[in-house]
Amino acid sequence: MRFLMELQKFYQNRAEQFARYEQICKKKRNWYSLARLFLFLSIVVLGLGCYMIIWWLGILVAFILMVIFAVLCIKDLKNSEKQQEFERLIQINSSEAKCVVGDFSTYPTGNQYKDSSHYYESDLDIFGTHSLFAYLNRTSSPSGSNMLAQWLSQAAPTEEIMKRQVAVKELSEQLELRQKMQAIGIKNKNVYGDLPYFLQWLKGKATLLKKKKILKVIKVLPWFTFSAIIISCLGWISSSIPWLFISIHFSISYLTSKTVALLHQQTSRKVSFISTYLELINIFSYTHFTSPYLIELRKKFIDSDAVRQIDLLKKCNQKLDYRLNSFYYPANLLFFFDYKHLVWLEKWRLKNHRKVEKWFEAIAQVEALLCFANLHYNNPNWVMPTINNEYFHIDAQKIGHPLIPEKERVCSDFKIRGTGCVAIITGSNMSGKSTFQRSIGVNFILALAGAPVCASLFTISSCQLYTYMRITDSLEEQTSSFYAELKRLKRLIDLSKEGSKVFFLLDEILRGTNSRDRQIGSMALIRQLVRNNISGIIATHDLGLSELQSEMPQNIQNSHFDVQIKGEEMFFDYKLHPGVCRSLNASILMKKIGIEINKSNIILSEANEAKIDNSSML
Repeated sequence: MRFLMELQKFYQNRAEQFARYEQICKKKRNWYSLARLFLFLSIVVLGLGCYMIIWWLGILVAFILMVIFAVLCIKDLKNSEKQQEFERLIQINSSEAKCVVGDFSTYPTGNQYKDSSHYYESDLDIFGTHSLFAYLNRTSSPSGSNMLAQWLSQAAPTEEIMKRQVAVKELSEQLELRQKMQAIGIKNKNVYGDLPYFLQWLKGKATLLKKKKILKVIKVLPWFTFSAIIISCLGWISSSIPWLFISIHFSISYLTSKTVALLHQQTSRKVSFISTYLELINIFSYTHFTSPYLIELRKKFIDSDAVRQIDLLKKCNQKLDYRLNSFYYPANLLFFFDYKHLVWLEKWRLKNHRKVEKWFEAIAQVEALLCFANLHYNNPNWVMPTINNEYFHIDAQKIGHPLIPEKERVCSDFKIRGTGCVAIITGSNMSGKSTFQRSIGVNFILALAGAPVCASLFTISSCQLYTYMRITDSLEEQTSSFYAELKRLKRLIDLSKEGSKVFFLLDEILRGTNSRDRQIGSMALIRQLVRNNISGIIATHDLGLSELQSEMPQNIQNSHFDVQIKGEEMFFDYKLHPGVCRSLNASILMKKIGIEINKSNIILSEANEAKIDNSSML
């Protein structure tokens, strides 16, 4: 807890420091504005005054003052960019100060990634309000956000996990780099939505390159025209001949103007979009890394000369924009610069389109790694898990739920090993069974994504996680909650029959039927899962399920969450204990809301339960 307060103060101090820098830049902007106004007036007054005395002195003074004016404009522009960068860094550090104490509402929730049919997403709050995604996400681009969502939705191979862990450790130590890259991402956030259109443009067909005849003409025609003008000036040929060539220029420009204008309009925004990535790629490309994963990502940019290629593309687009300048028109008419620039862009696109896709994928991976690195930096007491390829093994010490603030978080130890091993966790209402399961599940996801986990030790087998915790009616599919339960369980049974390596988390199974059928079905399901050699955890109020340990002592492990009852008051420690729970609290909770429970109700309930048991035996 003390560390979190210190970390919060650290981020607050950084935000305040950048706020001071931002104020300095603001004062400079005011000074530059006044200086520009003074220089403008000086150019008019001094320039005219000196011109009236000595004309060349007036021109010289005006020229010198205009150069100083231009320098001030450039300095003002750079100062303005710095001010905006400081504003973004203030935003980043202020948000982090809130996040470390449990308020991460400023970050995207990832609602667009919700999938109710996924193996575990809805049960473990991977996406949505107060979700794991919102807690982790520091991405700016849609591709980075998609990559992070993919990593949380699908376990990575063990080798990939190991590479990510080393990269995360290295990036976690580079706070300035991480925040600088995040600030660049925020600056360009509004243009990242153009990525699908840019990729579509990259894969588009070449239009101008197919017009080979026109290309040959515009390649040689300017030289003939230029030569004709010079020879005509020398008087060796008639002046009408250059005008003939110029009329051909006019004709070609007129016939191609609509095509060129349309291509320029389509291309300009696309090129501006990729230019926003130049600063990000440039910083990452020229940073020294030691971890293999980061070296590999950096190599993708360096080997393909990404910085230079994007810079060339950016400059070509700037030259293409000159066509809108009336002073540029005569030169463009003579040499077809706009046409040649568009042809160059098409060649660039054909040459680099596959490389560009790899650049975007690499940037997305970098953004996802930055999220995990930020998590590691904010929680240095968390550990990098050990991934075990042997099925099945889980060993967790002091494991807690990452989304529960540290001051409220209660951690427990848990361990099972072997195929077909099931931990049955019993406990009273509100004792912490579901929270514990979610703690295991969320840390499992982090571990197999390559991130640190909220534990002092965590060893887990690489396998498929499957959960069954929240089941609701589906009006759209016209199914009851009980039928939805059965469908969910059937998927688990099918996976076990297929021989898949699965780790399951089940909470109060078959809750949609009567207690007797529920116990019979639950016991049958557990036996079947054990026979099919898959392992997992089942949380239940039904103490009868714990009796399976005597039937299968090598496969069933009983644990519980306890409650201490003193009179009508309850005390929870939220800690996992070995054995079966004997303290139940439902009747106390029902009394607290006004349900009158007396001894006759209890005797009648027990008699009815005995009748049901006898009839089922007959």
